[in-house]
Amino acid sequence: DQFVIADIPGLIEGAHEGRGIGDRFLGHIERCSVLLHIIDGTSESIGQDYHSVMQELEAYGGGLVDKPRVTVLNKIDELDEDDLSFALGALRSATGGQPVLAMSGGTGEGTADVLRSLVKQIELVHAQDREAPKWQP
Repeated sequence: DQFVIADIPGLIEGAHEGRGIGDRFLGHIERCSVLLHIIDGTSESIGQDYHSVMQELEAYGGGLVDKPRVTVLNKIDELDEDDLSFALGALRSATGGQPVLAMSGGTGEGTADVLRSLVKQIELVHAQDREAPKWQP
């Protein structure tokens, strides 16, 4: 299977208002069918980091906040077992209990699971699109 991934570098607060280059990137992701939301596992504010991006998506509009999403805690190779458990718990709490995957971009650990989950979400969206009635005048 093939799909396109657009990297949306760290949105800053106020991106939806044009601060930084965020609003231009937000416009590009309106065309994405699924969002891959990656959170830095070494951050001191994992929940806040998650909520900041979600607030920007909601403030921008265009249905971005409602798009299917795969949420991932990254940099797990830099966390010991206790810190990893705490970070995953913080992110799960921030997502309201939604599924959270864990990976390390540095070592590759967990990346295959993330890609499988992403492909599954993309396939679900495409199946729904095929089943939806086509608009006709």
